[in-house]
Amino acid sequence: MLCISSYVVLSSYFFVPSVSAQKIESAFKPKVLTGVGYGLEAGAFVSSANSNPFWLRSNQFGEVPLESQVFTLRASAHKDFDTQIRNNKNKKKLRYAYGARAVINVGKANQFLFSELYGKLRYGAFEFQVGRQREIIGLVDTSLSIGSYAWSGNALPMPKIQISMPNYTPILKNGLIAVKGNFAHGWFGSGDSTEHYFLHQKSIYLRLGKPAWRFKLYGGINHQVQWGGKPRVPFLQGGTNAFITQYGSGLDAFIYVATGIPLQSLGYYRGTNTVSGEGGNRLGNHLGTIDLAVEYDNNKTKWMLYRQSIYEDGSLFVLSNISDGLTGLSIDMKGNKQGVQKIVFEYLNTTNQGGPKQSGNQTASIPELRGADDYFNNATYEEGWTYRKQTIGTPFLMPLSASTGVGLSDFIGNFKPRELVNPDLIINNRVRVGALSMQSQIKKVVLLTRVSYSENLGKYYLGTRELLVPVSINQVSFQQQFTFPYKQYQVGASLAYDSQGILENNWGLNLLLKRKF
Repeated sequence: MLCISSYVVLSSYFFVPSVSAQKIESAFKPKVLTGVGYGLEAGAFVSSANSNPFWLRSNQFGEVPLESQVFTLRASAHKDFDTQIRNNKNKKKLRYAYGARAVINVGKANQFLFSELYGKLRYGAFEFQVGRQREIIGLVDTSLSIGSYAWSGNALPMPKIQISMPNYTPILKNGLIAVKGNFAHGWFGSGDSTEHYFLHQKSIYLRLGKPAWRFKLYGGINHQVQWGGKPRVPFLQGGTNAFITQYGSGLDAFIYVATGIPLQSLGYYRGTNTVSGEGGNRLGNHLGTIDLAVEYDNNKTKWMLYRQSIYEDGSLFVLSNISDGLTGLSIDMKGNKQGVQKIVFEYLNTTNQGGPKQSGNQTASIPELRGADDYFNNATYEEGWTYRKQTIGTPFLMPLSASTGVGLSDFIGNFKPRELVNPDLIINNRVRVGALSMQSQIKKVVLLTRVSYSENLGKYYLGTRELLVPVSINQVSFQQQFTFPYKQYQVGASLAYDSQGILENNWGLNLLLKRKF
């Protein structure tokens, strides 16, 4: 990752911990800091075009703006839990942790934001959290992945309250089966079309195999929902003739959201002074992944093969979009102090989406016709699966505002002028991506190399009109990052490149100087 701060703390709903600047931590022996750590960073982003290249800004927790020619200043303070989580004697003690990370960007984009501001309590295996914290959700290699499908760390973390089991906790004394997961309520705030709407999030993951075993199996599911709030512009709902001024936000609505119970029997959700626009569907915008992984760990290497399968509109239930998902292979050369230390190969496919036939009345007689899922877009929540105008999930599914290439006009030119399309619309959600990421070290210099090749097919429909002209735009993006110590400082330099395609032709450079205390 671009950020080289050793104070990056990622919530462990995922498969492996994040890379620090100097070493890769063991998946089941997490490093626990004692006391309070402080960090200061200063740096700059420059590029040959108006935007920062893809791999300088993607999966950076919203800290790096789209616009280039930016100076950045960052400050952080973190207190982690001050006892080892494997210390059974101290597990019964109530412990606390907190973190704050402020970012100032000055240039074409002027920003002041908190990418982290949270407090946590832990008792035994359970943890309670309030606030924003950088995290990645899903079975994936978090250090070198192109991004977990549903929750990648691409967008600014949103505020939420959460109860979780953040580490795999045995449910049998022998440790053969272990579980972790979370249950959270968050706040999206307000967007272009919807005001004061919420996040519902939960996950559960199982590990089969004792920690010391060479082979271990993993499986689980995460569930993300946008719900509640009210339309910025009230409207008359077809089918009910109701004047919609708000969406279901009460306890009864939450039960439909949390359980995912469909509304077919109701036609439309009717709450207190509320009629929802989700007739014949589920209340809110639901999405997530079902994940599987296998790990082989010997004395010299650790191999991890993982797969995330996408669900959003019922297609996965009938297996019509089973070809869509993220597949990855991570090879960790444990103990390599020099040379190649880790390699990750990944392939992302989102082109099927259950086929081009949209869901509708025909699904009653032909359930397999659940296609044109239109990943990350939603008719009620027109901002789609974005937060503060950045994709929450994989950054390859781009909103119009982030798709800077001139070739994008081929997706929409026959239907609407670009300026009339919602800039938050995920205009490119049918992609095939192949990527190679590698971490290596030469003397004291840590190198991160990343190259991705994507085939971008736009989306099936723009509004209700089918995109009949086949369009495919190829895109190559590259990053080479260097990190090394200098006296009391840590120096980072990252060079990135985008070919002309869904993004504009672009060379970019990021320089970052860090001091920790």
